[in-house]
Amino acid sequence: MFYGGGLLGLIVLALWIYCIIDVISTDESLVRNLPKLVWLLIVIFIPTVGSVVWLVLGRPQKASFHPGSTSYRAPRRPLGPEDSPGFMSEIEGRAGQLREWEEDLKRREDDLKRREEGD
Repeated sequence: MFYGGGLLGLIVLALWIYCIIDVISTDESLVRNLPKLVWLLIVIFIPTVGSVVWLVLGRPQKASFHPGSTSYRAPRRPLGPEDSPGFMSEIEGRAGQLREWEEDLKRREDDLKRREEGD
């Protein structure tokens, strides 16, 4: 027996319900390409195709996966070096190394100055 048809039907029903809730709860100023009421009618009367079309063409771009969300998905990778978790510790380590080099240079300059004055 083939049970995939029932499972596929449940998936399509879940998608349809998700899209209806998403259309209703999305702010009208963020809806793309068509008015919100038209999107709702498309999703209700053309369930499978309308739901997919809503997700691709009507839903706000970069919106998170919560229905009606106005917040954008977080980027998958750090945007800059300051977003990296180890960035500050690396900077502090480099600053310590720089201080050591400056102290060494100052000591060498003082040593050279004493030699020149001694001559």
